[in-house]
Amino acid sequence: MKKSILSLILALVGFGALTTSCEDMLTPDIDRYAENFSGRDTVNFYFGILRNLQGVVEQNVLLGELRGDLVSATEYTNDSINNIINFRDHSDGSSELLNRAAYYKVINQCNFYLDKVDSMALRNNNYYMRRELAQVQLVRAWTYLQLVQQYGSVPFITAPVSSASTGWEQNPPLGFATPDNLLNLLEQHGGLKQAYAYSNGLGYINYPNFKTGAGDFAQALTVFNGDLVYGDLYLLRGADKSDYEKAATHFHRYLDRNTRLAVSAYARAYRRDGDRSDLFDATSGWYSLYENKNIISQGRVFTSIPSAANSFFGKVLSRIPQIYGFDASSTTSRDTKESTGSDGKKKEETSSQGEVSLSVNYRNRQVQPSNSYLKLNESQVFVYNEFDDNSRRVKDVKYPALGDIRGNQSAPIYMTEAGQLRFIQKFNMPSNSPNGAYATSRPQFSYGIPVYTLRRIYLKYAEAINRAGYPRMAFDVLRSGLSPENNPRLVERTFVDTVYTDDTKKDISRIISLTRPWIIRQINGPNSIGESTIIRAGEKEYLDFSTFTNKTNVGIHSAGCGFFTDADTVWVYKNVVAQRIVDEAARQGVAMEKPELLETPKLEFDDTKTRVEKEATESGDEYDHVYVTGKLTPYEPTQAEIAAVETLIADEMALDNAFEGHRYFDLMRIQRHRNKAGDEKVNNSWMAWLISRRDLDLKPYEQPTKTGNFYDRFVSGNWYLPAPKARN
Repeated sequence: MKKSILSLILALVGFGALTTSCEDMLTPDIDRYAENFSGRDTVNFYFGILRNLQGVVEQNVLLGELRGDLVSATEYTNDSINNIINFRDHSDGSSELLNRAAYYKVINQCNFYLDKVDSMALRNNNYYMRRELAQVQLVRAWTYLQLVQQYGSVPFITAPVSSASTGWEQNPPLGFATPDNLLNLLEQHGGLKQAYAYSNGLGYINYPNFKTGAGDFAQALTVFNGDLVYGDLYLLRGADKSDYEKAATHFHRYLDRNTRLAVSAYARAYRRDGDRSDLFDATSGWYSLYENKNIISQGRVFTSIPSAANSFFGKVLSRIPQIYGFDASSTTSRDTKESTGSDGKKKEETSSQGEVSLSVNYRNRQVQPSNSYLKLNESQVFVYNEFDDNSRRVKDVKYPALGDIRGNQSAPIYMTEAGQLRFIQKFNMPSNSPNGAYATSRPQFSYGIPVYTLRRIYLKYAEAINRAGYPRMAFDVLRSGLSPENNPRLVERTFVDTVYTDDTKKDISRIISLTRPWIIRQINGPNSIGESTIIRAGEKEYLDFSTFTNKTNVGIHSAGCGFFTDADTVWVYKNVVAQRIVDEAARQGVAMEKPELLETPKLEFDDTKTRVEKEATESGDEYDHVYVTGKLTPYEPTQAEIAAVETLIADEMALDNAFEGHRYFDLMRIQRHRNKAGDEKVNNSWMAWLISRRDLDLKPYEQPTKTGNFYDRFVSGNWYLPAPKARN
């Protein structure tokens, strides 16, 4: 009986538990590295790297959520999880999740691989090892990115460590990696440029699918893409506008070349009791993006780490649903069939399957949605469009008090012996969507942990182009979606004005023809974008959607709040962004009037192109025909606009990506942007304000100067986990 490739991951490098806190992070366990390792036959070694990456991704998701503003503890939270959530004991080894050695185990495996691999190995005139080599370099780069986000400053090591006495933990030869220098270190010493060149030129690795026991998991889903890793690194560094433009370029390039998918889900409201009712319910196609337990079928995941259905097939990644309050149990079934071979002899073939079942257990519910997360969802504006039956035009717009329905889908209410409780089910959506706020079916285990998803990439792209100076385009990623069919464009248009000699309008004095740029908008398109934005965008490739063939995106915000048409006058740029500028000022103790946000450019005449020609009427009367060319001087967005739109993007990341493991890192990264741009009267105060208010029963910006626990800690810049203590 053959074992699946995924089961090889268990049997090869890194078999067993991750290192404990009593081990030095650089203490190698040579028995875990494949003997007789060949630089020309490394596939098993690569799967060993992937095996240890499973534990890192699971750990990373939990650390990314437990310290953010979207979850809080319950009465059943154990001490180690409670210490993480409430920022008490974060020392290395105080919890299974606080284990820096887990990341370095992956890195050291990559270092051993890269030290041995033969990049010059030829087969059929093909350097066949280079695709796998590039993938290992990208895995190492991604792992260092997670380390830096967790710890702030970490030893940067690219050589394989075979002795615990190197002293590199305290004095690494290449120095320490930080958010500011990680990209440079990876390019200069980590092979990142080489990995990107190999991947672009040769493509990515392509091995057989994994057998999880519950179905096939596409090996292609485990691949880390060079554009996505580069985009993340530039966005994290955020040293200047150039970094944001490069991040946007990489995200845009990936979305253009590597996927045919478009952002498609939006919510729909319907009247509860027919046309006359003023009571509304809503549903959303967003739910279907998560409810399929076989993650390969979701169609919106680009990189994911697989989970087995039981230990026979590999490692079962069940820690996340268990901490969120779901008991997990694995089962195995075997099926034996008799068949006749080509030699006429009968033989028996046995196949195995597995399944992970989940059940709600309020006593194991160690985290719950925070008050601030629930209030954020409740405060969103939902739009209901009433269409004319004949013309299909919007005849009325209403704003029912539904909030953002993604909150109920991500964390619905389950009926338990302890009462009605919300359970976070982002990684184990049931087959049926909730009825309002109430779950209607049992949760299903998801056989993979997403790392990169379509919607997540678009949100990071919005973050990048906003900081690059295009807040209106970033806002329309949220509201309307950017697509070649929908984006506004500029054309040349001529306007003619005839001046007569008197009121009888019989004799022409002169005719003035003004040729000027003119904006063409699409119905229900991304109409926050005006002439100023289009002119400033110019020929920038990262803002060009003309090649996004058959990718008609809707706004990401639509998934929770309905489809925003031209008839909507509430959730529009001039209102939403202007109000957020006022709110952000109030948070920092400043009162101000709502500003007018300018986008219509100044029209001026280009004197160098003005000409006058003599023309005549049919009766022979002469007049002057003046040809004038107009040029537009665009308005630049204010820094307050960019800062406000960034907080709206952060809100959307909370609404759409909640509980997926990104939140704490999003807050840190955006706070770095704000500090460098001078958006804060007190550095670090935005992130501190959000996390400190997570347990307060307040809507966003209600009592805007009020803060809660941990505010002083974060204002001081104490964001990161402490490094392990040096061993004697």
